Amino acid sequence: MKKNKKTEPMLPPELETFSFIEALDDGYVHDCRIVSEELEAGKIHFDRVLFENVRFLDGEWERSEFADVVFINCDLSNADMSRAVFHRVKFENCRLLGTDFTESTIRYTHFKECRLDYAVFGFSHISDVAFEKSVLRQADFYEVNLKNAQFLDSDLNEANFTGTSLKGTDFSSSRFEDLQLTTELLAGCKVSTDQALLFARKLGIIITE
Repeated sequence: MKKNKKTEPMLPPELETFSFIEALDDGYVHDCRIVSEELEAGKIHFDRVLFENVRFLDGEWERSEFADVVFINCDLSNADMSRAVFHRVKFENCRLLGTDFTESTIRYTHFKECRLDYAVFGFSHISDVAFEKSVLRQADFYEVNLKNAQFLDSDLNEANFTGTSLKGTDFSSSRFEDLQLTTELLAGCKVSTDQALLFARKLGIIITE
């Protein structure tokens, strides 16, 4: 994902710090910094917000919207983010173990140095997204509409891409011993030489020295 002003979160140069309760106004939180809190679930629209050391408690954040939002050192493990919308969002050094993104829409979003083991993205629309130096062991991308996705120097072992077209997806710098995928939907993905050998075996090709 090429970085430019259109793809990076657009935050004001200075954000005033508020508590979540202070910032919440009729289901809307905007133009603020929220630090070191535990947040209860709810359907909320976040716009131009910086979260630092915030824990999203296990619960339903279903259909919430995050636009121009940055998460730093946050914990969203097991949170229900299904059918949520993420647009120009960055997650940096965050825990998203088992987070449920089912049927979500994720655009121009960057996951950097995050833990996403067992995260679920099934049936989501994901475009122009980068996972960088992150762990996605057994993450689930079942039947995802995936466009311009980059997996950069990440651990994807046993991730599931069954039913997902991998055209335009870059795996070449990442690591895995196995992936679950649909061989008919492999065309157009970018892989390293070692990965190509693994995919060739899945296609039933017999490789000899």
